[in-house]
Amino acid sequence: MPVIIAVSIDPKDSGSHNSMDYYLVDAGISMEHVILAATDLGLGTCWISGFDEATVKKILEVPASVRVVAMTPLGYPALLSEKNKTMREFVKASQKKPLEEIVHREKW
Repeated sequence: MPVIIAVSIDPKDSGSHNSMDYYLVDAGISMEHVILAATDLGLGTCWISGFDEATVKKILEVPASVRVVAMTPLGYPALLSEKNKTMREFVKASQKKPLEEIVHREKW
């Protein structure tokens, strides 16, 4: 049975500090815990943030005050076929930025 987890939060139930609302951080931490726990159990996930929130809220009947921050499918990954292995190697090779481009030491 397909499973998709929708991480949702009411911003007013989360704190703020220095005029910054923390509901996105709280939801992100929650999602990361779900992903880590799933991985530990041998389950696969994929963080999804590119969705139409209004459509998701309508389908799931989420209250207006609640934000849907992220979603993830949850399930057992298929065995890696040769095609999948090749695609993963291609994506890994073509999408990876050099470490020097993304890591800064002691200053920006």
